[in-house]
Amino acid sequence: MLAHMGGPKHRGIVTYQLSPYEMKTNAHLISKGTHNFFRRTSAQLAYILPGVFLFWGVTHFGKKRHEWLNSKAGHAAQHEHEH
Repeated sequence: MLAHMGGPKHRGIVTYQLSPYEMKTNAHLISKGTHNFFRRTSAQLAYILPGVFLFWGVTHFGKKRHEWLNSKAGHAAQHEHEH
């Protein structure tokens, strides 16, 4: 057996312990977590959706414009403006 080595006693050491309520953070995740997820997400939709639609609109416009510029009609229109 190990005996105490005779060193100085440690003073001022603080130990922490979690309460049992903090350890069970995922106890009701399935039953109450899905409801809270949808409730919180629906409360934020007014802030999220305008940015999503703006991003989608710019991306959609850019893709359509890119396709048109690389088409025969797009090339003809560009060359008309150059001359």
